[in-house]
Amino acid sequence: MSMKDTYSSAFIQEHWDSFIRLFDEWYTRVPNEWKADARLKGIPDDISKVLLCEMEDYVFKWMDKKVPALGDQSPASYLETLEGGNALRVAIMQMPR
Repeated sequence: MSMKDTYSSAFIQEHWDSFIRLFDEWYTRVPNEWKADARLKGIPDDISKVLLCEMEDYVFKWMDKKVPALGDQSPASYLETLEGGNALRVAIMQMPR
């Protein structure tokens, strides 16, 4: 089973919804330019909400890097399918903070 399959099978929408609400206030301070750039790069709003708060504009480089925790695939490659996007959401929730 691939990392993507492992993460995807663990996705629970209610858990993700609760998690992203933690970033509501912080996200209001994220520059609008970064939010627009994330949309242009195809990063879903809910994912960019977390990543922009935690990584700031480094997220734009990170999206194209091969990440060991993602089976040496890029986060951007996970966004190619709905299942991959949900797998990325699970991986984001598991990132150390």
